[in-house]
Amino acid sequence: MILLFFKTLLFRWYVFFFLFLGFWLLSRQVGKRGAGLRFLTSFAASYFCEWSSSLPNGWFPFGHYTYLPTTRAKELWVGHLPFMDFLSFSFLMVGSLGIVSRVWGVSVGEVLQQPLKITWPLFLLSDLMFFGVDMVIDPVSLRGNRWFLGQIYYYPQGGIYFGVPLANFAGWAVLGGIILFLWRALGRLTPLLDVDKNSSRSYSPIDCWGPSFLWLSVYLFNFGIALYLEEYFLCASDLIVLLILFLMLFFVKKKSGNLFSH
Repeated sequence: MILLFFKTLLFRWYVFFFLFLGFWLLSRQVGKRGAGLRFLTSFAASYFCEWSSSLPNGWFPFGHYTYLPTTRAKELWVGHLPFMDFLSFSFLMVGSLGIVSRVWGVSVGEVLQQPLKITWPLFLLSDLMFFGVDMVIDPVSLRGNRWFLGQIYYYPQGGIYFGVPLANFAGWAVLGGIILFLWRALGRLTPLLDVDKNSSRSYSPIDCWGPSFLWLSVYLFNFGIALYLEEYFLCASDLIVLLILFLMLFFVKKKSGNLFSH
């Protein structure tokens, strides 16, 4: 088991790189305990959703798909799921929250601690960025047999978006909403978490730009894989997705103005 875990670290180095980066960036703003509890809750929610959808008759929330045990000798699996698979949702949410927060000129820590009546537009946009980046990730993951991911799953009924069904993206929106609800609930437990209560403190460039860099790095990584696979229509679609996401961000920012007062 220990040997297989280390083989997983080497085999899925890119997942663990983003995972540790996301945890480090979040812990800088909400403390290690706050980041740890948030990551654990997202792991649990993600595992349940992945497990539920990939059962023989499963469908909630991603629609039905099937994992192929082609990498069991190379990496750790938990039940019928690859260990690395349900880890990615946590750091993707850090990046999604971070890029929305940066547009508003605030921090992830502030967004997680402010009243919902102020931050609900940012949560909705963060969920949009969350499932939006999956529109870049999932099509190249589905083609894993053509790069070092490997063919680990497939959709029995296929899908209209480069082989991915629309139900999958709806599932990401549902899971993103669950994670955001849990993370905000933990943010209300300030006395139990190692957080900075002074939301007006000055953040370093790492705190301001790090989560956005994380989201864009994941986007560029998967965009680069699509280029490597010579999936040029997919690349064009990825660019359109990016343009739409940022247009929506700045449109809402213009309409809502400054939601925060310091």
